[in-house]
Amino acid sequence: MKVFKSDQLLFLWLLKGVFFQAWARWLLALIMVAIGVMLTVSIHTVNHSALAYFGQALDTVNGQTSAQLLAPLGEMNDRQIDLWTERKHQLGIQNISPVLVIPTDQLTILGLDFFKAGVVSPSLLPQVANNKNDLFDERSLFLSAPALKALGVVVGQSVSLQFASLRVTLTVKGELPGVSTQSLGVMDIGSAQWVFNRLGVVSRLDLQLEDWQTVDGLREALELMPDKLQLVTTQDRERRMSSLSRAYRVNLSVLAMVALLTGGFLVSTAVNLSIIRQRAELALLGILGAREPWLRRFVLAQGSLTGLLGGLLGVFMGLVLATLLMQFMGGDLGGNYFSKNAPPLKVDFGAMVFFLLCALVLGLVSSFLPLRQINWHRPMVVLRGEPGEHLVLKPNTLKWSGLSLLVSMILLFLPSLDGLPWAGYASIAVLLCSGLLALPWLLAKLWGKLSDWLEGYRVDPVVRLALWRLSQAPSASTPLITGTVAALSLSVAMMIMVSSFRNSVSNWLITVLPADVYTMGSNPMEQPGFNANVLEGVDSIPQVQRVESSRIRGLRLSNERPEVVLIARPINLGNPSRSLALIGPTVFPPHGSEKRVMVFGSEAMGDLYDWRAGQEANLPLAAGAEQKVWVAGIFRDYGRQHGSVVIPIKDYEQLTGDLTRTHISVWLNEGTEPAPIIQAIQAQRPELAHLKWVSAVDIRELSLKIFDRSFAMTYVLEGVALLVALFSVAAGATGQLIVRRREFALLTHLGLSKEKAWVLVSLEIVLLLLVAVLWSSLLGSLIGQILIQKINPESFHWTMETHMAYGQWAGVCLILLVVGVGVSMGVARQGLDPKRLAQSLRAEG
Repeated sequence: MKVFKSDQLLFLWLLKGVFFQAWARWLLALIMVAIGVMLTVSIHTVNHSALAYFGQALDTVNGQTSAQLLAPLGEMNDRQIDLWTERKHQLGIQNISPVLVIPTDQLTILGLDFFKAGVVSPSLLPQVANNKNDLFDERSLFLSAPALKALGVVVGQSVSLQFASLRVTLTVKGELPGVSTQSLGVMDIGSAQWVFNRLGVVSRLDLQLEDWQTVDGLREALELMPDKLQLVTTQDRERRMSSLSRAYRVNLSVLAMVALLTGGFLVSTAVNLSIIRQRAELALLGILGAREPWLRRFVLAQGSLTGLLGGLLGVFMGLVLATLLMQFMGGDLGGNYFSKNAPPLKVDFGAMVFFLLCALVLGLVSSFLPLRQINWHRPMVVLRGEPGEHLVLKPNTLKWSGLSLLVSMILLFLPSLDGLPWAGYASIAVLLCSGLLALPWLLAKLWGKLSDWLEGYRVDPVVRLALWRLSQAPSASTPLITGTVAALSLSVAMMIMVSSFRNSVSNWLITVLPADVYTMGSNPMEQPGFNANVLEGVDSIPQVQRVESSRIRGLRLSNERPEVVLIARPINLGNPSRSLALIGPTVFPPHGSEKRVMVFGSEAMGDLYDWRAGQEANLPLAAGAEQKVWVAGIFRDYGRQHGSVVIPIKDYEQLTGDLTRTHISVWLNEGTEPAPIIQAIQAQRPELAHLKWVSAVDIRELSLKIFDRSFAMTYVLEGVALLVALFSVAAGATGQLIVRRREFALLTHLGLSKEKAWVLVSLEIVLLLLVAVLWSSLLGSLIGQILIQKINPESFHWTMETHMAYGQWAGVCLILLVVGVGVSMGVARQGLDPKRLAQSLRAEG
């Protein structure tokens, strides 16, 4: 027992010495692991909190009913109430409660039939403060406690709310005791229809089923009904909410895990350098009786302890960062999927433990390769000064590299799983491994060929010596740039993907914004439109060439997916590419066939709903029935990830009977300033004052700002990868100087000056970094193409053209070269100290 305790004390004493001897290196490795964990934890926590918060908000607004009936276009005639009430016993429905949803500028108001809502969704019933007759007063409003606080009012005071072009003043007559967490208002449905000019309209029908009826049974019964309303359950709402941002948050999480893995390269480099420094001490311990398992545990403890401490620090930093991100970027991390309200922090403790274990496992795995460098069975050879080349693994990596490349190509042909490109992510990981495994062979061939080519030329002896060394010891040079190649490859790949995406979005905006001035309404898919006659005479304003209006609505095609955006607008069917970013040609209906409505679908419609140009499709546009339409073309739409459909405005009016508009586009004479024209239009048409008028230039600038904010995490990861690459160079150079100290001592003894030794080290580093930059650029370009051609189309359902940011790439490579050489020179000045070299040479003797 005493021996065991002594072993523990010796183990801890040696471990303490290792960390304190080079605390800065270990601290940097720990911080890099913490950064990877921090990004992963923050992204997961923000998404977990946002989904929980907004899911709860949906449940509150929906009254936590078990099922609802909704119209595909979001609204239905209130005559449907009587129709479905007559059918309720046949369908197994016990009670039906109609609801009108009014999304005002400050809060959402629900119009309820209080008698029916009291049975179906009692949590939404108000508590009247004074007279019970106030319950049905047309100006009575009942607010939840959060709404009272947000509006800064108390019961008895009035509030002014904007809905579309209406400014409505209501009096708060009571509270909603059943709604404690969401900002919500309730009023009588008839009063809401009258005050907000929504006569004859309801948004949904909340259902209470009979005990014998099930949701699946009701769904089957509804298929036989002539009027096609959609049945939505609580589970459907949860799936729709989750799918809104699912691809975005999964991609961010994968990128964050990449940051964690690049941190693993730092841990591996730090452990490798530690072993190089300790090889004599470890060999001596082996000679003195330390067994191989004890020595292996000592090495593994260095990596695992770094991973564990980095994980703990990363979890703490991640929770802090998640709080800040939700405050400044919202619950969607800038992705514009949810409202801008900051959700409260909700910690997923199971996920935190998982991320902590990931950091610990990463530390253990990062110690594995350095662990195999020690010749445990021949400690005397190590103690006498084993050549550095023998300390490095020399497997036949070329065949494994080729096999990995083949596996990566096969993975590219596998389809997405559950709507996400998991095979694409795996292909990137395997391709990166293939590139790293090819490094020893690549370096040996390159330096050998270059050395042979220079045989016939007079070359400075230092240059020749550097090439000889690199060609004869490729496996010793490989660890010097492995971390650099891995980190820089990922950085280049993300750089290419983001640059291509941003350039494609910029070009797309030029195509889809041909006018000079546009209107931007608040929640256009949820707001009623204005009468198209309001625009009469606007085109007669001086400097106005043309005015067009459009109608945007949400269209429900699937219970499990978010709404598709239906855009009704004027389209020149002779040349639709002038206003749509078409992919491929326009396909017209066959001659002689019956007249069909021509529509255009976005790329997401092709992926999610199997739309193809030149085919028929069904859209639930006509009242109570689906309308066959002709898909004339597929267009690119970066603004609507879950699908959009463009239909000529005249056909839309004929099919739906909706003559309203939500958006306006204005063309101006060349050189005309938009501001005076906007003021003239608002003065002539006060009904349009609630709309936000913006120029096309402002929309482009705002869109690109939103894009940059959405990819802020990607820019952070690029910086992390670059930092990993720089640290790998410094740590690798330090390790090589330690291993080769006797070599430099002998060269110095033979007449190599200190300055020439610095030049030799710098030249080797420059040559290796040039190879690392070129090889990383090639690997990064291939990975970038996987991101562009597979990951993005399968995740977000849009394509893009490749665009290389040569300036940014050159800047990153230049920084890596300059800083890498500078750091290596600093390391060389310290490592090539004449006194240390002399001691090494005497030790050899």
